[in-house]
Amino acid sequence: MKSIVRKLTASAIAAIAIVTTLPESKAADVTIDGSGFYELSTTIGYYPSGLRQTGRRTYLGSGEYHKAIIGSRWMSNNSNVRSGTLSFEFWAMPFYGANNGIVLMTCGVPGIAPNRFYNNPRRSGFAVFLDRYRFPELNLYEYTRAGWQWRDALTFQRRNLL
Repeated sequence: MKSIVRKLTASAIAAIAIVTTLPESKAADVTIDGSGFYELSTTIGYYPSGLRQTGRRTYLGSGEYHKAIIGSRWMSNNSNVRSGTLSFEFWAMPFYGANNGIVLMTCGVPGIAPNRFYNNPRRSGFAVFLDRYRFPELNLYEYTRAGWQWRDALTFQRRNLL
């Protein structure tokens, strides 16, 4: 009986040693490549309970929304590991080069295989209507073991009514 307990104890210690020495998985090098675009509908609707989003934020709150389409030329994974789930987001930035703004729309994108890309990723949904001039920006976040991590951004150089 003692030998069985010793063997189980030794096996458990060996398993713990293997698990703790495994290298931590690296996040993928995911980027938005080429040009990007956005299209906004002129029809505005008020939604008291908000509209469901996919991606990093599923609820942006009540308010006025309009139909929106966002996209880019490519979304690439330039690493040797599969990316986590991605969140393709449309933001309104207060000035060109700002690093914080208002999230207008989020869209979930499946992970990308190693050294692969999505050609012309295009997502449609509903974006918050600000009725203010801001710099539009497309952001890309990846879900990793540490949570959502920012990966890349594409900022448009002209202010627009968002």
